[in-house]
Amino acid sequence: MINLLYWTRRRLVPFLAISIIIPFISGCSSLSAPIVVASGAGIGYVLLQSHSRTGKEYWNDQQLDRAITRAINKDKTLTTKYGDTKHINVTVFNGIVLLTGEAPVETQIARIIDLANSFSASRQVINRIELAGKSNLNSRVNDALLTTQVRASLLDSEYLNGHKIKVVTERANVYLLGTVTRKESEIAADLASSVSGVVRVVKVFQYL
Repeated sequence: MINLLYWTRRRLVPFLAISIIIPFISGCSSLSAPIVVASGAGIGYVLLQSHSRTGKEYWNDQQLDRAITRAINKDKTLTTKYGDTKHINVTVFNGIVLLTGEAPVETQIARIIDLANSFSASRQVINRIELAGKSNLNSRVNDALLTTQVRASLLDSEYLNGHKIKVVTERANVYLLGTVTRKESEIAADLASSVSGVVRVVKVFQYL
């Protein structure tokens, strides 16, 4: 189950739920001894599982990311008809493809989605492309800064392993990808939403 949920300053608003079947892959997850952690306020949880991705999984995601990006950049329909009017980012995690960025025409976005879906390795394509003109340099610099700050917050937390969460930021909207427990997803979203300048947080997690 992948849940996309908007978080706005600790307020949770259901946005979209997408169900997919995730085949069990031997060695992808392991059970560890329960670890009880608690904050000074007395809030804690029990970490029952840890998940480490294999080198093959990383490689497959990188190859799919590059293939989709290359297809979008070289597509004659997009380049000839629309020119350099789009700004698209492709992010892949365990075959789940997240499309973010901006494009000014709906048919342009539809074509990009079709291209992403054309690869057999794409298990699910999630479209978060804004119907708008390309973001400016200041906006992208701000997004890069927010990504760095959110990552630092996740890595600094004693309640989850921030290394297994991927962070993508577009127009101050933060997307979180990874394989986590539901409790970890709540903590990660709460940490990301607490970073100054973040407009909203969207969870694109796969759950243990």
